Formats: sequence, C-alpha cells, structure tokens
Amino acid sequence: MKSILFKLLGRAGDLADVQPVLALFIGGAFLTVFLAALFHRKSAAEPEPKPNLVWIFYQTAARALWGVTLVGFLLASISLLRVYLHQAVANFQRNHGRITEANFNAIQTIWGTPQEQGELRFDLYYEEEVTDRIESEDVTKPAVLRKKIARHYITANPFITERHEVTLRQNARKKGSALYGGYETTCRFSWKLKNPSDRDLNSVLTFPLPSATGIYDDLTAELNGNDVLPQMQLKGGALSLAREVKDNEALEFVISFKSRGMSYWYFQVREPREIRDFALTVRLPDLAKPHLNFPEGCMTPTSIEPTPDSRGSVLAFQLDHAISAKGMGIALPSVAQPGATTTAVLGEIERGWLLIFAMLTFAFSRMSGSVAVLLSVGFGVACACGYGLLADFSDLLFGFWGTAALVLVPFWILLLMLLKRLKEKIPAKALAILLVVFGLVYPCAAGLDADRQSLYFDLCALLFLGFAGWDIIGRLDAGGDHGKLVVAATPA
Repeated sequence: MKSILFKLLGRAGDLADVQPVLALFIGGAFLTVFLAALFHRKSAAEPEPKPNLVWIFYQTAARALWGVTLVGFLLASISLLRVYLHQAVANFQRNHGRITEANFNAIQTIWGTPQEQGELRFDLYYEEEVTDRIESEDVTKPAVLRKKIARHYITANPFITERHEVTLRQNARKKGSALYGGYETTCRFSWKLKNPSDRDLNSVLTFPLPSATGIYDDLTAELNGNDVLPQMQLKGGALSLAREVKDNEALEFVISFKSRGMSYWYFQVREPREIRDFALTVRLPDLAKPHLNFPEGCMTPTSIEPTPDSRGSVLAFQLDHAISAKGMGIALPSVAQPGATTTAVLGEIERGWLLIFAMLTFAFSRMSGSVAVLLSVGFGVACACGYGLLADFSDLLFGFWGTAALVLVPFWILLLMLLKRLKEKIPAKALAILLVVFGLVYPCAAGLDADRQSLYFDLCALLFLGFAGWDIIGRLDAGGDHGKLVVAATPA
C-alpha cells in the first residue's frame, strides 16, 4: 500500500513538473471532491442526532476518510489512464515516422550520403634538371655532384570563366516506418581555363567527386569538345587527367553526371584563389521558396526565382573577382512522415484529456461523492478510449480525417448525448461546449499548428478558469444569505 501511494504521488509530482497549470486544475478538482465529501449535507428526511462531541468527531473523521478515498481513487484512475494514453501514442509513433540514427545510416549506404562537391583543381608546373653540389669536409676529396628533377608550380590563376548547372529533385526514401530526405541530381560543370605562362607546361586536372561512395551515372568528360573520360584516372575519390599545355593555350573542360544523395547538396571553392566570372545555377523543380533552407556556412543566393509552374525555385549564385571560403547549396526540408497528422494530434490529446477530466470532476462534484467520482472516471475512460480508437483506425479509415469523421466525431456525439441525459443540476450546455472544445478543437488546432500550441492551450486554460469561476459564483448564490460554498447541491 505504501509503495502504491508513493508511486501515485510520484506521478502527480511528474505531472506538476511537466504541466504545472494542468496539475493545478486537477488538484483544484480533487479538492472540490474532498470538500464535497467532508461537508456533505444530509437531506431533510434524515434525522439529526443529538449534538455530541464524540459523535461529531467520528462523523467528521469518517467523512474526511471517505473524501481521501475518493481522491485516491481519482488519482489512481487518472494515473492509469495517462499510462494508457502514453502507450497508445507510443505504439502509433513506433509504426509511423519513427526516425532513428541507425536507419538513417543504413539508408545512406543504400541510396547515398550528403554530397559535398569541391571545385576543380588545375595544377600547372614545369620540370627541370638541377645539380646539387655537396662539398666534403675533407678538402682533399672532390665535391659530390647529384642531379635531380625539380618541379616548379605556376601560382598564377588559370580560371577564366565557370558555368555550373545543377538540377535537384527530391526523392524521399523509406526505411522502417519513416521517410528520409533523399534527392537525385543532374549536374553539368563547365570551366574555361588558360595557361597563364609563356612556356609549355605540364598540367593535372583533378575533379573531386562529391561522395566517395556515391553512384555516378551518364558520366561524361570533355576537353575542348573531345571525350577524355577514358584517359582519366580515378584515385582518392577524384577523377584526374594529366596532359601537356602549350603556352597561353585556352582550354574548355566540361563534366556532367547524374547522382543521388541525402539531406543536403553543397558546393565549395576550397582553393584559396580569386573567383572570376563564376555562376552556379541550382534548379529545384519541387521545392518552393517558402521551404528553402541552406546548409550551415553557405552564402545566400544572388537571386531566387520561381520555376515557370511556380512549384519550385531557381537559385543563382554569381561571383566575380571575389575571394570567399563560403559554400553554396541547399538543405532539404523535413519530409512529411506517414501518419504525420494523426501523430501531431495524438501529441496534444493528453493535455486536452486532462482539461476534460478536471472540468468534469469539478462539475460533477455537485452530486454525491461516489456518483461524482464514478461519472468523472467513466467519462474519462470513454474519452481516453476514443483517442485510442483514433490511433487504431487511422490506417484503416483514410488517415486522420477519415477516422475523425467516421469514429471520433460520432463517439463524441454519443458522449454529449450521455451528458445530456444526466438529470442532476449541472451546467450541461456549458459542459457540452467545453467537452467539444477541449476534446476535439484543441488537439486538432494545437497539433496542426505547432507554432501556436501555447496560444491554444492558454485560451483553453482561460475557458476552464471562466467556467470554474462562473460555477463557483453559482454555488455561492445557492448558499443563501450565509454565502457558503455549496459543494453538494443535491441530496445524497
């Protein structure tokens, strides 16, 4: 018994830590039930015993114990029903849109990793034979001559013009019960280069692939209109081509391919050099401007234009005579998960359900203690089961809206009809309105409009306070000239 009591008090403390306002409402409703049992009024038909101190103490102690018992039953009921609601939400979320790091890593090995495209490198150099003379410490011995090849790199900037075009289409991938943001790209990179020296040089063109484990389809590489892909070597996650260039020779290098990745696409000029006449165009046919997001460390586009059908965006990055280490790219928005609407609404049902439980417990305290508790628990169980049915039927009845129309709304109408059948002196119309607001309107509004969740809750809290204040004033008026709070307006 002691362990059960401590467990209930622990859960009550957890509720107070997480939802202090709701804990206050629940506590106030329980206090009303306790006071109703403690100050229970007898009907006029019951004989009034002779006043006796021992008898008065016994009756008071018995009523107090009865009130504690009722509150304990309510506390146990609300604790168990909260566990049921948590399990219903957890079971639904486990099978709908459950994102895990393990699944994300697994799908990267299947589909592809985030792509980080580096800039082309163009190394220019010439070699010459030099002789090193090493003098001996013994002056009688001749000096040692060693010949070696010295490589001299050209530091002048060979990049004249850059024109890059990337088309990125979203292609979400599923692993487990969740979708992960994937995409497919069609890339075309073009450079105009020039040997800045007045002598013939050796050169190495190095194009870094955006992902060492990626898949590259329809890969082409052309130098001055000629296919050079068979001559290129793949080493260290990059394609490289070695060739000789004439003095002041101009080159045009074009490489294109199709690929795919996850989460974001990123381009960066990593070499510290002047960026001349640079243009990168990123076409996003299915990503409109309001949903754009950029990876950390990216510069903002020079311009953002809508696609002709207004469903996507075209990002333009333009630089000239610039020096920058910032990247350019796009980060995919969060993917709408299966059952996202139902998950969002289920995430708010606990607060709405607690408001309903507190409201009904407070209102039913007008009745005798046992009836009030039974009705409060009964309606609380019914509401919790209604939310459970929402989770159970969401996949069977056309998602959230179909389940709400065919299951949840009819279930709530049945609850309102049962509430109307109560003949006791309770504010049935006000309870019916608040039951709909707390049980249907609030979870849907707060779940589907995450940015204003606190606003909807605060409005519901004010409605609860207004109802409680109006009901308390009504009880005070019913108490007559003595101004006593009537907590049991009907006979036992």
